[in-house]
Amino acid sequence: MKSSAPSLQDRLVPSSKRFVPSNLITICPMKSIVCISSTAASISMVLPQVNVDGKPVPVFFSDQPSLYHIFIICTLFAFLGAFSSLMIQHKPRIERFCKIYAMAFILSALAIVLYAAALSAFT
Repeated sequence: MKSSAPSLQDRLVPSSKRFVPSNLITICPMKSIVCISSTAASISMVLPQVNVDGKPVPVFFSDQPSLYHIFIICTLFAFLGAFSSLMIQHKPRIERFCKIYAMAFILSALAIVLYAAALSAFT
């Protein structure tokens, strides 16, 4: 049986005086993903590029142009998921799906960059 007494945190710090609101904890990662993914996509467009099969590819991905295209797709889908999660906050099931979607794609983009870095380091 649960006690109806307020928690220790509620007794010590009233909810109006808490430093970190509870919704900020859930919003902050999505805002970070929006910023990181938009910055990564923007930076990849201004990096020095070489033409591989007639398509511009950053020098970092010159050996594996398909990895660059997959990276851009993952970055854009991460942005889409995080932005959708921030816009659809009144439907919790859809918001949770968008959060999982955004996290999966940003981790995939990070894995692609690490893989490309490992390939370039060992060749």
